[in-house]
Amino acid sequence: MSHLLREGSRAVWLCGLSRLIALLIIAAGISTGQTPANRTSATYEGTNEDFANPERGFYIQRSFNPARPTADSGALTESDLQAAQERHMTLVRMLYLLRDYREAPIPEELVTRLAADFSRARKAGVKLIPRFSYSSAIGQPGASLERILAHIGQLKPVLQANADVIAFFEAGFAGAWGEWHSSTNGLFNAGPGVRWPQVNERTRAILDSLMDVLPPDRMIAVRCPRFKWGFFGEEPLNAKTGFSGTPKARTGAINDCFLASPNDSGTYTERMAEEKAFYHQDNLFVPQGGETCSAGPAAQPYITCANALKEMEYLRYTTLNIDYHRNVLAEWEKGGCMAEIRRRMGYRFRLLESRMPERVRPGGAFEMSFIVSNDGWANLYNPRPVEVLLRHKESGRILTLTLSEEPRLWMPGEKRTVEMQAGIPAAAPAGLYDVLLRLPDPAPSLKNRPEYAIRFVTDSGWEPAAAANRLRGAVRVDPGVKSSQFSGKQWFQ
Repeated sequence: MSHLLREGSRAVWLCGLSRLIALLIIAAGISTGQTPANRTSATYEGTNEDFANPERGFYIQRSFNPARPTADSGALTESDLQAAQERHMTLVRMLYLLRDYREAPIPEELVTRLAADFSRARKAGVKLIPRFSYSSAIGQPGASLERILAHIGQLKPVLQANADVIAFFEAGFAGAWGEWHSSTNGLFNAGPGVRWPQVNERTRAILDSLMDVLPPDRMIAVRCPRFKWGFFGEEPLNAKTGFSGTPKARTGAINDCFLASPNDSGTYTERMAEEKAFYHQDNLFVPQGGETCSAGPAAQPYITCANALKEMEYLRYTTLNIDYHRNVLAEWEKGGCMAEIRRRMGYRFRLLESRMPERVRPGGAFEMSFIVSNDGWANLYNPRPVEVLLRHKESGRILTLTLSEEPRLWMPGEKRTVEMQAGIPAAAPAGLYDVLLRLPDPAPSLKNRPEYAIRFVTDSGWEPAAAANRLRGAVRVDPGVKSSQFSGKQWFQ
């Protein structure tokens, strides 16, 4: 009998202990699958909608030849930009042909023309991918290294003044079409009849000059993996070396014969498997751009939807030319994969969940978390802040907090949980506040432009006027809330 009494007492004691532990967990806000008191949780559904987002996706291309009559020069026009926006594109690759200036300085009127292109792009809400060349066909002569470096020096002021609307820069200047092949002027190491040579100290001088001319947060893409290997070795970027601002971390990739043959018309060597594995890792931290170039017999096995999707995902494609090769693009339309390619090139941020307090007092702590998934093939390559906005529903007054969060590390195929805590100013007006997430362009000239802010691909409310994504739920600033004074360093402004 006493044994049964002891067992019964033990069961009552364990039951009470379990209840106590459960209460302590809830009070501490530890996740139990439920939202703690005074906190709201919201989930979000994804969408397959195709809409514009900055610095990613298909681009239109224009080739500017100053020697042609104005009406046929290929200059960037407002109608070009409007057409790009209507097709949900935010990028234009501009090819500038300097053939008439192989032995002369760039005339001032061409520099002025370049500045006008940047201004026109900024007004339209797009960014440019510039490339300069002296040749528009294999066999045409190029410029000397001295002339190239002098031209880069001439371009420095206009490039620096307009870096806000440069997505990234293609190395150019050497070889046919500025693609770093078929060079006629000794800028590469090559034997007789070798079309795809190796880089040397002269080629490195071009890259170094461009690194100096462009701001340290802008990247430069080179044509083949062997070129980046020649400059920096075969070790790809990683979480420590990526986005470090070094020349290696600023050197991305372009492939202007994507899927054209087994080795993409010489883009890859006999070490193709190793080179693609390098891109698979390296392109987590730099852009991969380019274009398709053939739908001929050699390309047929490779331009199919099944292979194109596999290659673009593995190599982490950020952007491609919508104008070339049109037969390849038609194959993707026919095969039914074009919609997925449009959606998944570059980053594609999907909001999954958010949690926030229902009420907080002035001077108290606002704690929030959200989960975001990157459903794209690549990620951000240019820096960008993450901001939380609290907007008073009646007055429209906005409190802003910039998080210590790096969205360039929201990697493709991964989910990221972001947690934050910050103080509400003691003078914040009482009332109900909307909560918004904003990923604006960091440039002051573009920061408040919705065309340059990132929109989540979810059913949360996109507000162009605020250039921000509105979350579900709201927080009430209430002086009657009993909580301690926030003692941290981060405060909403």
